[in-house]
Amino acid sequence: MQLDPPVTQRLRPGPSALSREEVLASQRGRLALAALQTVAAAGYQPTTIADITKRAQVSKRTFYELFRSKEECFLAGLEGGVAVAQHHLDEALEPADRLDWRRLVRRSLTVYLELLAAEPDVARALHLEAVAAGGEIAHFRARMNGVFVDRMRGAHRVGVEQGELSGEPAEGMLAFLIGGIDDRIRQQLIASGPEDLPALGPDICAAAIAILRMSGVD
Repeated sequence: MQLDPPVTQRLRPGPSALSREEVLASQRGRLALAALQTVAAAGYQPTTIADITKRAQVSKRTFYELFRSKEECFLAGLEGGVAVAQHHLDEALEPADRLDWRRLVRRSLTVYLELLAAEPDVARALHLEAVAAGGEIAHFRARMNGVFVDRMRGAHRVGVEQGELSGEPAEGMLAFLIGGIDDRIRQQLIASGPEDLPALGPDICAAAIAILRMSGVD
C-alpha cells in the first residue's frame, strides 16, 4: 500500500516547475503523512507540531497556512490512509458480483488485515492513536466504521441476490460486528504488533459470516 505518492515527495531546492497550488498540495500531503507516521511512533498526545514539520521538512509557517491545528493535520493523514485502504479493497474485490457472498466477506476482511500489517503506521494511527485523540477524530472514527458497515451490508445484499440470505441486516448488528473487529485489531496491536494481524482473519471472518446469516432472521 503506497501512502506517499509522487506529489508528496520532498521538493528539491531551486526553481520548481510546479505552480504554487501544486507546491502547497505537495506540502499538505507531506505534512499529513508525517503526522500519521509521527503519531504512530510517539503517540498522539506527545506529538507536537514541531515534530510533524521536522519529519515533513516543511516550515511551521507553511504548516499554519495549511492546517489550524495538530488535530486537523492528523485527521488529514487518517483520511488519506483510509482512502488508500478503500482503493486497495475496491481493486482486490473487482468484480465483486462474481464472488460468493462468503468469499466476498472473507476477501474484504483478509485484504484489510493484510493492508494493516503492511502499513503498521496506518494500523497504529487508525486503531490505537485515533482512539486516544478524541475530539473531531472520534467523529472521524465513527464515519470510518460506517464505511465498513456499508461494506458488510453490501456483502449481505450479494447474498440476498444469490438467494442464500434474506431480509435486511440490522444496523445495530452490523455496528456490533465492526466495533468488535476494531476492538480485536486494537488488542492484537497492543499484544504483538501489526505483523500478526492477518492471524485474526479466520476468527473475524467466521464471526462476520455468522452475524450476516443471522441478520434479517426473525
